[in-house]
Amino acid sequence: MVKISLVQNIKQSQKMTLTPQLLKAIKLLELNNIDLDDYLQQEILDNPLLEKAGDDESLKDNINDNDKNLSSQDKLEISFSHNEDLEGSPSFDTANLYESSSTSIDNIIEETLESKNSLYQIITDQINISFQNKIDRLIALSILGFIEPNGYLKVSTKELSIDLNIDLLRIEKILKVLKSFEPLGVFSNDLEEFLTLQLKSQNLLDSDLKLLLRNLTILANENIFSISRKLKIDKEKLIDSLDILKRCSPSPIDTDSDLISHINSPDIIVEKDKNEWIVSLNEETLPKVILLTGYWEELSRKKLSKEDKKYLSKNFLAGKGLVKALEQRASTILKVAKEIIKKQDKFLDDGIMGLRPLKLKDIAEELDIHESTVSRITNSKTIYTPRGTYDLKFFFSKSLNTLSNDDGLSSKVVKEKIIQLINNEEKILSDNKLSKLLKEEGINVARRTVAKYREEMTLPPSHQRKRLKQLAV
Repeated sequence: MVKISLVQNIKQSQKMTLTPQLLKAIKLLELNNIDLDDYLQQEILDNPLLEKAGDDESLKDNINDNDKNLSSQDKLEISFSHNEDLEGSPSFDTANLYESSSTSIDNIIEETLESKNSLYQIITDQINISFQNKIDRLIALSILGFIEPNGYLKVSTKELSIDLNIDLLRIEKILKVLKSFEPLGVFSNDLEEFLTLQLKSQNLLDSDLKLLLRNLTILANENIFSISRKLKIDKEKLIDSLDILKRCSPSPIDTDSDLISHINSPDIIVEKDKNEWIVSLNEETLPKVILLTGYWEELSRKKLSKEDKKYLSKNFLAGKGLVKALEQRASTILKVAKEIIKKQDKFLDDGIMGLRPLKLKDIAEELDIHESTVSRITNSKTIYTPRGTYDLKFFFSKSLNTLSNDDGLSSKVVKEKIIQLINNEEKILSDNKLSKLLKEEGINVARRTVAKYREEMTLPPSHQRKRLKQLAV
């Protein structure tokens, strides 16, 4: 018979645990510059030894002062390495959080450039001029946060009222002013409203066009004879009206514009200097903090209670760790961005057709960092290039087999080829025909893959394109 009993034993094992400072460093890496600024504002409120840096020089001077002060810690009444008040406190050495080597803050600052004036700033300037009331100005800036990259505001006034906890009439009044801003049509709710604004500005809006704008869905699904019959518009007038509509812009903001189309300013900037692409951090939105070491020294010399000393020491270590983590964050983001651009330099020269297949693993192995670190950076950061502003993850795509390229072809290149074939089609091409044409170019893509890519790009199927072509005749 088996005897059941309780037995005590000792087992030795190894496991990895994430310290609080490492968790904080990971969180910082995930944030873009705008979110990081909000995070640091709260840290500054919580830590009296932290202050937001006013400019690059003050940041560099304070960091240098910190290094000098830390080298003479014997002058301080409280020793940071052997203080009884800090017994058991974790070390804040974050030098190897993401990689085996680190870049000095001086190099990071030197490689940081000011970005071009963003569309976000242009609209913000108009808000500051148009709204004298501080509360209205804050509400307007909050509404700006809901705008889409193409300039549309898809959120209803009722939803804005609920989200912002502001009276509906006040939202509507502010939004009316916002819709008068440049570029024309920004903050429009939909295509109908934007087209109406364009036609009004050109004094072209008549009864026939008003009727067409209220029935935009019919235009994509019906032929010209059917539309003429259903809407009771003379065929000749209908053709003239359609010609006017075709000359209108489809969105308030051109995503291919030289202006930064992403509503948040980019975290990284790429510019060409002679024959070399220069990658830098965006000085305009990169937040920085300094540790008030002088203030800390002054307080540490005063007669303080044990609790006060412990409180100050805790905040000093936390501030020291935060400054170091921010330095490491900037260094890591810059190195990842440089490596991405190094591998995708043909895109900057040739456009979409120059994109190469690229995986997170490729960057991680090249820089000797973990793949999850690359993922955290690319999922939340944007980069400004002469070809537009993109999420960093845009530069990653899977490889498709080709007959002529051993390294394969980026899926984004295949999508671009599909767009080109459709834009240049004289006779409407089915998905099956598109697949055959791609195979003739050495790209082995099945019909269902073509259909999948076409749907991802919101391109209409062949039967809808055929109807749209009839309308254009």
